[in-house]
Amino acid sequence: MAQIARASKSAQKKVEYQKKQEEGGKKVVNWIFACLIILAVLFVIYSVYIVS
Repeated sequence: MAQIARASKSAQKKVEYQKKQEEGGKKVVNWIFACLIILAVLFVIYSVYIVS
């Protein structure tokens, strides 16, 4: 019976860890996209400045 309880706790910890990792990964992806958008806007401004 104790092994089942330990296995259940282990599985629960694993699920919680996976959720935490997924949330962290989503934050990283959002930051990367935000940086890419900012860089694209800066590049457009730079291109307009060079052309004129």
